[in-house]
Amino acid sequence: MALIYAGVLYVSALFIMGFCIYSIARSKHIPIEKPIRRLMFFSSLSVLSNATAVVVSSERIACISYGLYNIFIDLMMISMLVCIRSYTGLTNEIKFEKQVSFGFLVFDSLLMLMNVFYKWVFVCDKYSSSKSGTFYRISELKSFYAVHCLLIYGLALISFAVLGMKIYTSPKIYKWKYLSVFLSMLVVILVHSAYIRFDFLLDYSLTFHIVVAFIIFYFSVYYVPRGLLERLLFFTVANMKDGIICIDMDGQCVHANKPARMYADAEIEEKNLEIQIGKWFSEKIKDSNTDMKWDSERRIDGIARHYTIEYRKIYDNHMKYLGCFFLLNDRTEEFYRVEAEKRRATHDSLTGIYNKDYFYEKSSEMIRTNPQKQYLIICSDVKNFKIVNDMFGVEEGDRILKRIAQITEEFKEFDCIYGRISGDRFGVCMLKQDFNREKVLARYAKASDFVRQSAYKVHIHIGVYEVDDPSIRISVMCDRANLAIKTIKESYQNVLAYYDNTLRDNFINEQKVISEFENALQTGQFQPFIQPQISTSGDVNGGEALVRWIHPKDGMIPPYKFIEIFEKTGLISRLDRYMWEQACIKLNEWHDSGFKNSYISVNISQKDFYFLDVYETMTSLVKKYNINPRYLHLEITETAIMNNPAEQLPLIDKFRKFGFIIEIDDFGSGYSSLNTLKDLHADVLKIDMGFLKKTQYQERSKIILQMIIALAKSLNMEVITEGVETKEQVEFLARFGCDVYQGYYFAKPMPVSQFESDFLGQKLKI
Repeated sequence: MALIYAGVLYVSALFIMGFCIYSIARSKHIPIEKPIRRLMFFSSLSVLSNATAVVVSSERIACISYGLYNIFIDLMMISMLVCIRSYTGLTNEIKFEKQVSFGFLVFDSLLMLMNVFYKWVFVCDKYSSSKSGTFYRISELKSFYAVHCLLIYGLALISFAVLGMKIYTSPKIYKWKYLSVFLSMLVVILVHSAYIRFDFLLDYSLTFHIVVAFIIFYFSVYYVPRGLLERLLFFTVANMKDGIICIDMDGQCVHANKPARMYADAEIEEKNLEIQIGKWFSEKIKDSNTDMKWDSERRIDGIARHYTIEYRKIYDNHMKYLGCFFLLNDRTEEFYRVEAEKRRATHDSLTGIYNKDYFYEKSSEMIRTNPQKQYLIICSDVKNFKIVNDMFGVEEGDRILKRIAQITEEFKEFDCIYGRISGDRFGVCMLKQDFNREKVLARYAKASDFVRQSAYKVHIHIGVYEVDDPSIRISVMCDRANLAIKTIKESYQNVLAYYDNTLRDNFINEQKVISEFENALQTGQFQPFIQPQISTSGDVNGGEALVRWIHPKDGMIPPYKFIEIFEKTGLISRLDRYMWEQACIKLNEWHDSGFKNSYISVNISQKDFYFLDVYETMTSLVKKYNINPRYLHLEITETAIMNNPAEQLPLIDKFRKFGFIIEIDDFGSGYSSLNTLKDLHADVLKIDMGFLKKTQYQERSKIILQMIIALAKSLNMEVITEGVETKEQVEFLARFGCDVYQGYYFAKPMPVSQFESDFLGQKLKI
């Protein structure tokens, strides 16, 4: 019996070692492979040690073998715990666990080795029977054997706890993987416990080590990766978002997941799947031997879905045909995402129509591909749209822009392109033959009532450019249409204008004037001319400074060709400051030359109050050139004052307190002239030359002029009348009480040097 037992143990050890060698040869570099080999190694050593103890005839050798057997059991149980932790993935072992296990192992190993001499752990005696034969066995367990039991059963409990936790928390598909190891370990521990408890002759638990080794190896290295993979593949295919249809070598459908069945309407009727497969083979595949791919669109549950369908053949290792499959890649989300990105790149985010760049691109494409046709570029612009945002808010402004976009979209009844060019500007490119002025005006007139619950009317101006050169950029064409709008920007009645070459020439001239301003200012091309002002006694003590541009190539450029441009661009403020300083320089020279009472009147533009600190500038200049401020007269138009009376009226008072003479320029040209005099404290009233122009109501003009002069006198204001051209005008102005005359009757504006030689300090005969 003992020999049979030993033989079984030796064979078991050989099997276990064989598994180790096989696992090394078939290594798949899995994380658990090394712990499994270590477990098998110590298991085989424990089996060999126990078998050797049974067959030897020496008591000492038997005692040593039993001691080694117990040491290898300790190492095997430690390896078992490490293997189980790696097997379950619960590798966060407690540091205390390792320290305690190692301490018990060292202590138990020392006890087992010293047991040969001191018999502290167990006693070996020879045992003889007719059935079992003669062999040495452990006949008595000493108190220190408890250390060995505490170690191996403690490790067993921890191993069972780890496996139990994993079995409890794992899905059903994984439970058998851990349960198999749990049960095989339980058998070994129970048999070993019975061997100790009931004092069996031999430890039959060792015969189960080969079973445990095989189970752990099979479920860890072979069954779980392959069997679990098959289950995972099945669940993955069944639950994947994309559809898949598998066809065997006979052309029969062996599997189709739910997305594929929905695509083919197989959920409604099973035969639809076979019909769809047959349609693909007849229309797409035919006799093709290569993999294929194509796009498809299908409406499912009322939603248009987009697919990329792949057809692939399957071959074995010998390139024999096994079957094929169709992969239905659902690209719906990607498709709509790409479409949304394309739309964002080509359409305006607020209004939904073409944005500027795409409008330019499509319009250019349409004009270039139809060179024989005549096209118009129509641009619209909301008058004072900023006021809409300020008064009613940005949300209301956006709503109005959307409504205007809807008006613009109405042009789609024709073959045209339309889009939003910028903030409140929209453009249309259409055939000239489709354009109807009245219809266009009526269409945009609907915008007047777009502001809800308000009497405010939205006015849209329209510029039209006729395309005469298709090679010109669309952006330039739109600029020209917008240039036409500028000619009617301040009008409420005339809301549509056409671009012509005159506008283009004016625009080019305007750009030329602006571009040459800086150099002209630096090189002194702007010259002050003076138009004399003559008192009723004939004395000439000063005049009005007027700018003239003496161009090195173009000669004298009259003010009407550049003043308005500088007003629009804000450059007028720099020019005015230059003229003010030139006047101060000249006054300083005159006063040093003995003309102590000479003065110069300078103009202050409405724009100067926005771009300059006029008070600081004027006071600094008179201080710089040591001039009495009363000799630098400041001409300010009533319009400039009354546009912002809250700020301008106190400023006028500051000027007068400092000593400046204030002149109200062009009085009578504004709509609030008399109201201006009520609030404004000025020194001089300059009457607009319009009162002196010939009309069919000449006498009425004289009556009004007489009343204005009388009104000014009653307000202690000096009166200057400009535009005097005849002796008759001088006579009746003198009769009415005018103090100073200015006009062509006496002299035109002239260079400063001519004024100094012919007029300054002179007394003329009136």
